Amino acid sequence: MFLTVISSLALAALPMAMPIEPQASGCAAGLYMIVARGTNEPRGQGKAGLVADMVAARVRGSVSVAVDYPASAFGSGPFYPQSVSIGIRDTKNKIERYVDECGDQSRVVLIGFSQGGNVMTDTLAGGILKPAPLSERYRRYITAVAVFGDPAFAAKQTYDFGTAADGPGEGIFSRSDNEGSMVLLSRYADVLASYCDDGDVYCASGDDPTVHGDTIKKYAQDAADFIVLRAS
Repeated sequence: MFLTVISSLALAALPMAMPIEPQASGCAAGLYMIVARGTNEPRGQGKAGLVADMVAARVRGSVSVAVDYPASAFGSGPFYPQSVSIGIRDTKNKIERYVDECGDQSRVVLIGFSQGGNVMTDTLAGGILKPAPLSERYRRYITAVAVFGDPAFAAKQTYDFGTAADGPGEGIFSRSDNEGSMVLLSRYADVLASYCDDGDVYCASGDDPTVHGDTIKKYAQDAADFIVLRAS
């Protein structure tokens, strides 16, 4: 069953993606957005980059960078948990280096789709056999987080949005039984939006393969509004 799920994740990629860009240097006058693509999307920001573009158009001086990780699941690269772990390490490094350089002016935004959403929430809250979560001392610099179709989705949380927010479906790798991780993620509740719709194979354990791929298109404007509001 686990291998079937992983294999399915490998097919969940969306076709659009932006080329990977170099690590932004210096301190942004606006937001520093870190974007993680979904499984098997080409290197770059993937579909989630749409949200970063929408925010950058409204918050002057904002920049976005892609998480440098395989975004693989099974067969074509590192196994899913290893791929997520690589993404977590890169995301943490980007946050830590940026904040250490830019200090109190740092306003960091995390955006992720599918496996990329898993990377972002595990970066904040940890996970089973995953790298340690982001240090508490960096938490105040996280301005907003928006994830879409996160396989670690846990329903009935204050930061859940979409038709699956109240369950009963949860992610195929839901963190709901990991009390410590849930507590850590709840600390970001005021700045986190996790989008999941009923029927989504990966975040709601559903059976409609089209739902997952439509999540960003459906909620991009809502997520951009959410981020801009918290940046104001």
